[in-house]
This record gives sequence, C-alpha cells and structure tokens, in this order.
Amino acid sequence: IVIAAGRSPYAEEGVPGGRSVDIHWTQEMFDQASMVREAVKWDYEIRDASQLDAVVDRALAVSQSLPKGPVYLTLPREIMAQACDDTADGERPPRVPGSPPHPDPNEIGRLAELVAGADNPVIVTSQVGNRSGAVTALESLAQTWAIPVTQYRPRTMNISTNHEMHFGYDPAPWIKKADLILAVECEVPWIPRLAKPPAGCQIAHLSADPIYSNAPHRGFRADISLTGAPEASLQALDEALAGRKITGSEDRRRRLATERDDLHTSWKAAAGKVAMTRPISELWLSKCLNDVVPPDAIVLREAALDLRFLDRTQPATLFGGASGLGWGLGGAIGAKLTSPDKLVVACEGDGAYMFGNPVAAHQVSASLDAPTLTVIFNNEKWESVGRATRAMYPDGYAAGQNTTPLTYLQPSPDFEKVVETSGGLGIKVKDPETLLQQLEKAVDTVMVDKRQTVVNVLCG
Repeated sequence: IVIAAGRSPYAEEGVPGGRSVDIHWTQEMFDQASMVREAVKWDYEIRDASQLDAVVDRALAVSQSLPKGPVYLTLPREIMAQACDDTADGERPPRVPGSPPHPDPNEIGRLAELVAGADNPVIVTSQVGNRSGAVTALESLAQTWAIPVTQYRPRTMNISTNHEMHFGYDPAPWIKKADLILAVECEVPWIPRLAKPPAGCQIAHLSADPIYSNAPHRGFRADISLTGAPEASLQALDEALAGRKITGSEDRRRRLATERDDLHTSWKAAAGKVAMTRPISELWLSKCLNDVVPPDAIVLREAALDLRFLDRTQPATLFGGASGLGWGLGGAIGAKLTSPDKLVVACEGDGAYMFGNPVAAHQVSASLDAPTLTVIFNNEKWESVGRATRAMYPDGYAAGQNTTPLTYLQPSPDFEKVVETSGGLGIKVKDPETLLQQLEKAVDTVMVDKRQTVVNVLCG
C-alpha cells in the first residue's frame, strides 16, 4: 500500500506579528493517483477522517486478493488534521481478502485430456513463484508427467534449478516444436516475432486472471483459459491426470534427460570461455556471485545477472522484473526487513543503481539497521535500452554503430563511494582474478559485521 500525503493548494496569507508578506500561489497536484493509476489495482483519496478505518481495510483486502497487487491511497493534509475517533466498539472492521479462485473441474478435465494425448507438451512460466505452494505443485506435475518447464524473463523463483524438468530461460525452441503449451502465470509466454507455435498446437493459460485484464493489449491465442490460484489448478490437473492412461511420458523423460545434459554442457562451456577475460564478463560475475551466496539468500535481479549460472532451489529467493528500473534498492531493504537473518543481494546495473536514488536508499538502510549487499554490473551503459533498440530495428542506424547512441554512461562514477556516506563498505573490482575474493569479503561484511556493502564490478 502506498499512502501519499497531499498539500493544500492554498497559500499562507500572512505571518504572526503584523508583517506583510507576498502571497505565492503554487501549482499543486489535484489528482496524485493519476501518476500510478495504470500500475495499481485500486486507488482512492480519503474525503473524510471518518472513512479512514474502512478505506485502509478495503485497501488491504484489495491488495491481498488474487491476483495480488499494489493500491494507492491519498490523504490530503486537511483530512490528516481532522480529529479521528476510534470505532464505536473499539474494534477495527474486518479486513478479509477474497478467497483464492478455484479452477472449473470441467476445464481441468479438458486440459487433462490434452496433456494425456500430447507428445511435446511444455510449461512456460514467469511468476508462478509468487505463491510458494505453486512452486511445489509445478515441480510435482512436471516431474510426474515429464513435462519440461521453461521460463521467460522470470520475476520469481518458479522451479528449482536442479529439477530434472528445468530447461532454462529461452522458451523459443520449445514453443516451435510444442503440440501443447501451458502458460502458467505467464503474461508473455513467447515473442511472436521470434517464435510461434506450430499449426495445431493447443494453448492453455492458467492464472488467477488468465486473460490478464489489466493489460491494454494481449493477443495470445487461448484454447483454454483456466481461472484459478496456480497451486489449485496445478494440483487439480495432477490429480486428473492420475486417472488417465498416459502414453509416451517415459520415452519423453529419457529424451529430455539427454537434452538437459546437452543444455548444461553448453552452459558450462560458455562459462569456461570467459572465466578470466578482461573486462570482467557479466556471465562470469553471475557464476562467481552464485559461488558465494547461500541457498536461502534473497536475490533481486535488476541487472544482466545470467540466471543460467544462479542456483535457486528455495521459493521466494529470486525476484526480478518488478517494474521500471530503479526498484531494486528499495526492494532489497524491504526484503531485509521481512527476512532479517537472510542475506539480501540487489544485483543492479549502473543505470538502475542511479535510478534507485542510492543516497536515500543507503541512508534508509542504515537508519533501519537493514544491511544489504548491492552488486553493480557496471557496463557503463544502459544496455537494456540498447538491446531493445537493436531488437526492434536490427538493420537500423543505431544497430550499425560501434556504440548505440544515447545509451552510454561515461565517465562512470565511483559508485562504491556513495554507500560510505552512510557507514557502509564500498569495493571496486576490475580484476577477474580477485572477483571471487572480494565478493566473499562483501558477504562477510554484510552478514558478520552487519554493514551494508556495495561491490562495483567493472564489466564495461
């Protein structure tokens, strides 16, 4: 819940003591929520102090009902100045969110028939891990029926990286050969320009809101749109499949085992090629970071962190792609406050770090005694902007230049010094041979010395 205090649009007309003053009229914002209305589930401006209990309770209920999301309340200064009595009976009104939606048994039966008859089914997900129970349900379904799981720009930890049905982060090869696609809590399961399902492929969307009604435009075909909390839908599908004859799943399991071995061999080879290259490779930084963080560490991804080399086996230990750039530093503080005994790592690009208002973020971290580790993947540019430009116009002017215009952040500031103003430790790393040692030092500083730390790794 975001609660914003507003100012009165009226200026002071005088000061005590009889002195005359000028009246300065300033332009005030009369509709604060208009800034965020497209990014929240509900917004409201409190009109009277007596509304406070009911409005806050409604805000909590709306935000916690599936699909969960933020709400925005505006409290004008005049309202905050009003006297506010307790409720008559001394108790707060109830704040009960809506119960999770349950899948239609008939649609579950239809989907089970499709899964039972599919030769090349695939599950694509992005944020099923928003509910930890759904991770367990997804892993059980995929394991039992030999269904590969791939992720597109995952926002959460969705499936253990050591699960035998975990097949990486590029859905395109799987989409091209699938005869059944299960898009589970995945608003964008593939990019049509890069990959399209074959003719005759069946497509099912499973989500608390399978049509993604908050998206202004979404054109993915749906043969089945199954509404339900993801864990309920996946468990129901698993149970429905148990009563059907499934042919070919064991042959598929053996074939997938070979494909997974080949996939991991290619990943290992890619890491070996960049182990000690200069400047430090973002791939190698990802692998070294993985070597020093414990399994229960909470990792926030707002950088070119290569997920192929990040082992995540526990739900709620990876978050990424929450919004526009700049959310990571604040998100890390929030994660630390909810899990004070865990290591929280914010992986930031240099642009994202600046967008996160680091001076304020580090001051808040110090004031709340919430030390986090920030690792800056410093490539001295807005790579996401450049990459998006090249993807949109691969033969355009910008793509043909040595440097994509308007994307470079040079000269690069000494970001590691910002945290020192709030009592933290700043480290700059240029040498790939010292990278692992410096990351180990940073983790010890955060977890043992309880000091927030920034590691500025030059990858440019």
